Amino acid sequence: MLDLRREKDIERLRQVALLLDSQMKHLLGVLANKCAELDDLKGTGQELQLALAILEQAKKDAEADAKPGAGKDRGGPRGGGNKGARKPQEGHGPTEQQNLEHVPLVCEFDCADRTCPCCGGHLEPMIDQAERSEMIDLIDIKYQVVDVERRKYVCKCGSVVETAPGPERAVDGGRYSLGFGVKVTFDKYLNHLPLERQVRMMGQHGLSVTSQTLWDQTWAVSRLYLATYNAIEQELLAGPVVGLDQTSWPDLYDKELPPWQMWCLTGPGLVYHRICDDKGAATFESLVGGYKGTIICDDLSTHNAGARASPSIVLAGCWAHIFRRFAEAVPDFPEAEMMVMWIRDLYRLDAQATSVEDRGKLRREQAPAILERMRTWMHEQRVPVTTSLGGAIRHTLKLHNWAKLTVFVENPLVWLDNNATERGLRGPVIGRRNHFGSKSVRGTEVAAVMYTLVESAKASGVDPMAFLIECATRAKRTPGSVLLPADFKAELAH
Repeated sequence: MLDLRREKDIERLRQVALLLDSQMKHLLGVLANKCAELDDLKGTGQELQLALAILEQAKKDAEADAKPGAGKDRGGPRGGGNKGARKPQEGHGPTEQQNLEHVPLVCEFDCADRTCPCCGGHLEPMIDQAERSEMIDLIDIKYQVVDVERRKYVCKCGSVVETAPGPERAVDGGRYSLGFGVKVTFDKYLNHLPLERQVRMMGQHGLSVTSQTLWDQTWAVSRLYLATYNAIEQELLAGPVVGLDQTSWPDLYDKELPPWQMWCLTGPGLVYHRICDDKGAATFESLVGGYKGTIICDDLSTHNAGARASPSIVLAGCWAHIFRRFAEAVPDFPEAEMMVMWIRDLYRLDAQATSVEDRGKLRREQAPAILERMRTWMHEQRVPVTTSLGGAIRHTLKLHNWAKLTVFVENPLVWLDNNATERGLRGPVIGRRNHFGSKSVRGTEVAAVMYTLVESAKASGVDPMAFLIECATRAKRTPGSVLLPADFKAELAH
């Protein structure tokens, strides 16, 4: 803990003073806002008196309601008094279920129960009188065998016999519907349910099936999405900026081998996955070697080597990684809060922008000064590189990393961080914890295709299940057809 009364280092005292001054300005701003809100709430003297009168009356009503019998009707012998409007419920109330279908259920007495317990007379229903409430119920999952009959038609000429088309199936001539195959695939790659677990769940509902059968359905369905999968990659690589990251993907067949690597590319509303043997420079080149634009990624030597082999690629850094490093150093080094505040200032600049042009103008005019303060402050620190603060400073000031971190100043299309790509990998990481990886190369292909479509649908704000069904249905009817999430969303809007 720093003792300001005994500290003699002028530079250290200056840093503490700057930090305290920044915090004081922030608190003064908060205080000013609160004072303004208080002035708005006070209003004129008459308004204040009226508000006090309303509060006093509310207090009296609450005390009256709290007395025994307060909830009973006090209007007269026939209950014709003023009961008042029902108070809105406060606190935790029922969640609105706007997406659920409302099904009426009328509860009535049987004839035998319509007997008055007092006189033995017959109970008659009261007109328009009932107690109404809502109940959320579960309609059990049901599997059924559909006996399909495709009628045949013949012409009087006797030379033509036609058969009516049947329902779509995942495997041509197979036993399972296309919807069944899509649901199995959806449950594995969005709900993270391994096939063996799905087999047990289906058995509980009367369906006897094997995990091999479910895998066959999954493989067949994934082939229907290949055209869209490839189109998403092309759409991403045609954009000016992409995010790139990777994570390991276990090999369940031979656990002694190094794990595969799941690479992820992201852009606005799109996520693309490909599972490769490693994360080396050659793999980087095979994935984005022909790309022309800016790639936001981690500071890995393989990325740097791959980018050097492709002069049309510009690498940009991620400020979220830098922010996390300095935020983790704050408990041991409070002065690291300076860097945290400056990085927040960069995000505030972008938050103020109303357009891409405005963002570029704000960055060019104000970001360089913030970056210079950061760099000067980091060069002035004298802390071991083995500490959390020293490590954060060393990582940030590395020559090629600092150059990547400042690319955003001159390019308003470059994002400040790579968080979108990390979100794109979150689904596969959760799935990896549940079904542990893949047993074969074909398994990695299916995982890459399905995570690409599912995560792209989520990033575009469309229902993944609805998107998968529509995409598979179109591909079944017109092989090779492409449906991007943005196009599907536009169709739904119309």
